[in-house]
Amino acid sequence: MYIPKHYREDDWEQAEYLIKTYPLGTLITTDSTGGIIANHIPFYLTKTAEGNHKLIAHVAKSNHQIPSLTANSNVLIVFQSVNSYITPDYYPGKQETHKYVPTWNFASVHLHGSSKIVDDVDFVRNQLDHLTEQEESVQKKDGRKQWKVSDAPENYVKILQKAITGLEISIDSFECKYKFDQAMRKADVDGTIEGLAQDGKVEISQLAKETNARADAKKAEKKAQEAS
Repeated sequence: MYIPKHYREDDWEQAEYLIKTYPLGTLITTDSTGGIIANHIPFYLTKTAEGNHKLIAHVAKSNHQIPSLTANSNVLIVFQSVNSYITPDYYPGKQETHKYVPTWNFASVHLHGSSKIVDDVDFVRNQLDHLTEQEESVQKKDGRKQWKVSDAPENYVKILQKAITGLEISIDSFECKYKFDQAMRKADVDGTIEGLAQDGKVEISQLAKETNARADAKKAEKKAQEAS
């Protein structure tokens, strides 16, 4: 992934945030002929007993990507935040020079890892429970009861499970990009944050605000270190 230095996030916490907040990942592999296969799958992030991060999911047994996932050390998974077109009208500086053009704001993390298929009933059920709990806990904000897999008839769940298999991906490395105008002057950054909010794009406005706050904090820390 192309990442200019002012957009690079090296802290795992920011990558983890994207995975947990936007868990529908794009899973990319190549088949035996070199053809590219991509599928969109919701993942659950967890850790091994040794403390290493891994992704778990389930896929349909009829999915043609399974052969390239059975024992593959070259798998790519992409997670992306909400995103938005950024109009030059957001920038106060546009009125001064008009030397502004549109851009696009987003955050994304690319995970490189090794995959294996886990055709095990208990593994699949645990994955379903974990993913459901993660997502239901977010939806529960309206005060309703949190749905659980066990709420469905057990025989019904077992029948559905026969059609899916488990997937486990060990994460070997990651690249993370948060592109929210960090290279621009503060007035223009603030203009973007305010403009997005006024246009009803509250979620990405908050992401832009938090990303630039982190960038400012890192700059201040670096200056303090250089001065000491």
